[in-house]
Amino acid sequence: MKVLRLKYEKNEIIEKNKEIEVCFKCSTCSKFCPITKNVKKYNLEDSFVTQIFEAEKPEALNDVWMCCVCEKCVITCPQDTNPTDAFTNLKEKSYQEGFAPQIIYRLVEQLLQEGTVYSLKFTNLARKRAGLKEIEKNEKSIEELNILAQKTGLEKKEVSE
Repeated sequence: MKVLRLKYEKNEIIEKNKEIEVCFKCSTCSKFCPITKNVKKYNLEDSFVTQIFEAEKPEALNDVWMCCVCEKCVITCPQDTNPTDAFTNLKEKSYQEGFAPQIIYRLVEQLLQEGTVYSLKFTNLARKRAGLKEIEKNEKSIEELNILAQKTGLEKKEVSE
């Protein structure tokens, strides 16, 4: 069994996820993680969760974005910790610090411009072919999304290259 060591300042991820402090570091979460099971670069001894939690700056790793929030780690944890929440907080930190993958920033930009992460142009082409009514851009919803984005820190970020 490989021991996981969280390398965070107490006031960051652990402060948001106090239950992580009671983690046994047993790697049970890794045994059921679909990323560990299905991505070749990971295995049980060197799992997705282990690599992220042992990194010096995990929020800078694109791999943190691989967590699919399936919550199998939450279900199987003998200590009732919540690695999913820790990954969500790492993703938030990654985004805020400009380390998120480029596609994440493009999706946010798309959402704030059109109110959906899917291009309305291409969505409406597909809907037209299927005989469905086109979706119209809702300016009021887009305005509300942009206000929420500003208040929550989701607005456009400068990206680290």
